[in-house]
Amino acid sequence: MLKKCSGIILASLMGISLGLSGTAQAKGFQNLSFNGGYTPKHPTVVHVWEPFFKAAEAKFPGKKGLSFHYFATNELFPEGESMNALTDGRVDFGRVRPSLFPGNMNLLSVVEIPGICPSAAVGSVVTQELINEFPEVRAEFPENSLPFTAWASATYQLHTIKPITTLAQMKGLKLIVWDATTLEIVKALGGNPIRMTSPDTYLALSKGMADGVFCPLAPVRSFKISESTRYHLLMNLGVTTFAINVHKTLWEELPQDMRDWLAAEGGLKMALACGKSLDDGAAADTAWMKEQGHEFYALSEEDHAQMLVKLQPFTEKWKTETCRGMDPAVVDKVLKFTRERSEYHSARMNAGAYSR
Repeated sequence: MLKKCSGIILASLMGISLGLSGTAQAKGFQNLSFNGGYTPKHPTVVHVWEPFFKAAEAKFPGKKGLSFHYFATNELFPEGESMNALTDGRVDFGRVRPSLFPGNMNLLSVVEIPGICPSAAVGSVVTQELINEFPEVRAEFPENSLPFTAWASATYQLHTIKPITTLAQMKGLKLIVWDATTLEIVKALGGNPIRMTSPDTYLALSKGMADGVFCPLAPVRSFKISESTRYHLLMNLGVTTFAINVHKTLWEELPQDMRDWLAAEGGLKMALACGKSLDDGAAADTAWMKEQGHEFYALSEEDHAQMLVKLQPFTEKWKTETCRGMDPAVVDKVLKFTRERSEYHSARMNAGAYSR
C-alpha cells in the first residue's frame, strides 16, 4: 500500500486512526496504487488515466487529499497474482484480466465470444453494463474487492514476421497468445499457440521463438512488437475483457465525497473512455506503421466466412463448458443481454454517437 502523509505512517486499512491532541486526524489518501497493466505510453494511460489522476489531485488536493501512483503489468506483483493482490490489499486499484483466470469469471467472458462485439468501445460499455446489471457477474470478482470500471480490448488481429494473407497460411504457425481465450481461437484456426505475458512478447519475437502474435493493434507499438512484426492480417476477431477493482477495505475508509466522485468518474464513463482510447489508438498506430513501411492485409470474403464457421462452436462451448454447473436461465439471460446491448451500441457507434 502506498499511502504517505508528510513522512507520517498512515493508518493501515484495518481502520485504525491517528489522533492529535485527543482529536482524530483525518487521513489523506496519497499515492494510492493503481495497477492498470499498460505501459505508461499506452493510449489508455495517456488519454484516460493520467487525466483522471490529475483531476483527482485537483478535486482533493493537499496532505489529506487523493492521489495515485501508476503501475504497469508485473511491477507490483506477477500478473498471475492480480486476484489475490486485490483480496489481500497489495494493490488499491488493481486490474484483473478475466481470461487469465479461466473458471473464475465465467459469465463475464461472454463478451469474449468471437464476433459478439465489433470494437473496443462497444465491448467496453457492454462489459460494464453486464457488471452493473447482474449480481451473478459481480459475485465472480475477487473477494474483498469492489468493481470500479471495466473495458474491452480492441479487436484481435494477426501480426507476423513474414506476410500471411490467407487463413490457410495460418496453419502450423507458432503464434504468441496472452490468454486462454485467444489460445483456443488460434488452435481453432490451425495455428500453434504459445502462451506468454505481453511484456515478454517483444523479446520472444526478436529471438525468433515465434512466427507472430495474435493480439489487438493498440499494444503493438507500445510493447515494441512492431519492431519485429511488419505484416498484419486484419481479422477483427473478438475482444478480451479487463476490469479494475478497488480493495474493499480501502473503499470503505474513503470519505463519502471521495467515493461519490470516484464512482462518477469510473463505471460507464471510464469504460467508454478506455474503449475509445483503444479504438483511436489502433487507428493512430496503424497510420504510423504504414508510414514505417508495414503492410496490412484483409481476409477475403471466402476466408472470412470460413473463419466464422470454424469459430461457431465457441458460443455453445461457452454455455455448456465455461458455464457448466451454473443456472442455465442465468446463462441464457446473460448471453441474450450481451447480444442485445452489443447490437444497440454498435448501431449508436455507427451513427457517430461515440465519436469525438
